[in-house]
Amino acid sequence: MSDQKPSTPKLLSLSGGGFRGFFQANILSYMETELGMPLARLFALIAGTSIGGINALSLAAEIPTGKMIDFYKEWGPKIFPKIRCPLGLGGIIRQKFSDKPLRAALEQLFEDRTIEDLKHNVLIPAVNLSTGMPKVFKTPHHDNLVMDKQYRLVDVALATSAAPTYFPIHKMDELYGWYMVDGGLVANHPGLYACIEAEQFLNMGSQPYKLLHIGTMSSGITDVCNTVNSGFLTRWRGKLFDLSISAQEAATENILKFKLGPDRYMKIDVTPPKEQVKSIALDKANPKAQQILSQQARDAYQNARTALQKYMAEGE
Repeated sequence: MSDQKPSTPKLLSLSGGGFRGFFQANILSYMETELGMPLARLFALIAGTSIGGINALSLAAEIPTGKMIDFYKEWGPKIFPKIRCPLGLGGIIRQKFSDKPLRAALEQLFEDRTIEDLKHNVLIPAVNLSTGMPKVFKTPHHDNLVMDKQYRLVDVALATSAAPTYFPIHKMDELYGWYMVDGGLVANHPGLYACIEAEQFLNMGSQPYKLLHIGTMSSGITDVCNTVNSGFLTRWRGKLFDLSISAQEAATENILKFKLGPDRYMKIDVTPPKEQVKSIALDKANPKAQQILSQQARDAYQNARTALQKYMAEGE
């Protein structure tokens, strides 16, 4: 044992993407099933945004990934019900969905757990509308990080997933009156945040570490305009947010490839075929969407499995 090389620290990054997080959850479930123990034990830090933040909190609480899959199947259609009049004023002058089903789902999943109750380090981006600044919720994995530990996971999850036009703004803190929206506006791919956190607060600045990113089939998925003359009401509507998270994820991807290189950065994700794009929109949780996402996850994991095992192997 003394001749073994030390384990290379590993970070996990989980992007947002609405119900497409079901794709991500399936990948995580395949990994955990093969591992035979809670997946979070492999990572020094888990960063997640929006639905990726919910998945990250679940992993850090050591909630079995099988239970996460059940969470999507049971609550997805309730959180994203079919809209009878998609061209009406709903979604233009107010949010498209209520957050009551999402809150009920999160209460069932997380119960009364707080950030301090988590068993593993996490980083969850959101945006504070009250200050106009990013807000990153963190476990107390450094002596300076003590302010967030009292927050309930339900509130953190609602904050990071309050997607503009889809869900209402989340009032986070009664004392300070913070109003929070989706972290995808600044870090839909939270991998860069994870790297900075690892170097600044987890003493990894002078040692190599690896980052595994698992997406949600969101990068490049948006279809905002078919004609240059399309107006806001006729084409943009909620798709402006979809475009924002897709572009942000792609930009961060390029930075991380440059920063870490192919030996230290790995991504598992799929760009969906054009014929599937409309069936797996951010707010589609019907049986067809579930079938496509689960099948794509199965294929993606199978294709990545050998490379992933090599990438995650102990030592260098």
